[in-house]
This record gives sequence, C-alpha cells and structure tokens, in this order.
Amino acid sequence: PTIAVILGGTDIALPSNQITTAGITINGANTTFTVANAGKYQINYELHLTSGIAAGTRIMINGTAFAPSTIQPLLTLSSFNNSVIVNLTAGSTISLQLFGLVTAAVLQSGAGANLSIIQLA
Repeated sequence: PTIAVILGGTDIALPSNQITTAGITINGANTTFTVANAGKYQINYELHLTSGIAAGTRIMINGTAFAPSTIQPLLTLSSFNNSVIVNLTAGSTISLQLFGLVTAAVLQSGAGANLSIIQLA
C-alpha cells in the first residue's frame, strides 16, 4: 500500500496476520500495539519501500517518539531496520511511524513492514 507521510508522522499499518501472545493487543487499524504487562521489551522493526525516500522512521511509545529507535537519513533510503530495548509500563502503546517529509511511500509487497515486540523480563 501507499502511505501518505506527513511532517508530524504517519503510523504504518502492519499486516493483519500477526503472531501475538496473550499480553499484546492490536487496534482495528493494525497500527497500535498495547502491552498488558510491565517489563523490559525488545522491539525490532523493518520497513522496505519500493523506492528511496528522505523521510525517517521511528517507534512511538505512548504517543512519544522513542529517540533510540529513530532513523533519519541524510540521503534517501528504501530499507530501514532497528532494534531497541525499552522498559514499558502496563498498558503502554507502540506504533511504527514514517515522519519528517511530506511524501508518498510505497511498501514492497510481501514483507514491506515488520514489527516484533518481545518481552525479555
């Protein structure tokens, strides 16, 4: 699908065939994930586009950008990936965003966007 990226950020809808555990729920738009349990989590993401863009990617936690997850390229990129470890409280929300440049981004078919959330402790 094509994603209309806005300066403030656009949440990316992830595929509807996620593998989830009982401790994670997903909203109806497949853009926001909520963790039921407090703890330390590893969050990984990959984003693959059909062509390079100068926009950035980031993980949003409770509506706030998590700085260590941010990739803001100096040149255009078509693939983004990052892995972070973060302490989350029960009920924390997580989303993946493109941000920083008004543009259209087209996900590659198949595995265009992936997000994994793994509770470590």
